[in-house]
Amino acid sequence: MKSTVKQYISHFLCLILVSVFISCKTTPDPPKEEKSFPDLFEQGLEAHGGLDQWDKYGTFTFTELSGSDTTFYTVDLKNRNERIEKPGQFKVGFTEDETFIYPHKDSFPGDDPKFYHNLRFYFLALPFVTADPGANHLPLSPGTLNGKMYNRVRVTYDEGIGVAPKDQYILWYDPSTNLLEYINYSVTYFDESRAEQYNAIGYEGWTDVGGLLMPSTMVGYRWEGDSLGAVRYSRHFIDMKFDEERPDESLFTNP
Repeated sequence: MKSTVKQYISHFLCLILVSVFISCKTTPDPPKEEKSFPDLFEQGLEAHGGLDQWDKYGTFTFTELSGSDTTFYTVDLKNRNERIEKPGQFKVGFTEDETFIYPHKDSFPGDDPKFYHNLRFYFLALPFVTADPGANHLPLSPGTLNGKMYNRVRVTYDEGIGVAPKDQYILWYDPSTNLLEYINYSVTYFDESRAEQYNAIGYEGWTDVGGLLMPSTMVGYRWEGDSLGAVRYSRHFIDMKFDEERPDESLFTNP
């Protein structure tokens, strides 16, 4: 009799465990939270290769040519740590917590090195970087530059995002290709009251780099009223490369 009771209890427990196992296995995983963007901004991301392709990569390297100067950049795309090297002049490593400058502090131009962390990278990696968490996207009415009509999206940031959350961008997309042709941008790092005092950048020479379209030339303009003013500078980019692996952390903390 005791044996029969034990068998019954054992059988009953097995049924409970099987039931729990089946219940767990058939409960669907919660859906992943997907980013939602306005159509104009989403179309721009897709035209440049898509956010899924961008998110595959862990490292971005590129070389900047400006006059006779050559500068090398390495960026960890997951945490945005950055290394900048100008041969014979300086090496700089930026992380969220610290900055190293080699061979000495005065070798790096500018009074506040932190301002330059991701500065060139951010302009080069548009529109993807404006899809980061904390960025807000507002479609604007179409605008005209040099007699051509463009679709436009304004980008602002939540409080506490980055070192200059008051910065603003206006992205100008070619309506026939959805490629980014110009941007307006403001610089509020030193003065937050300048949030709507813009300069402009034009992008040229889009080239496929690892399935993403990247500009080979960036031209800076003054912004006068609602139109392009005088050219301020021109930068050229070569040897752009994406890698799925992330760079070694020591690259950003050691000369």
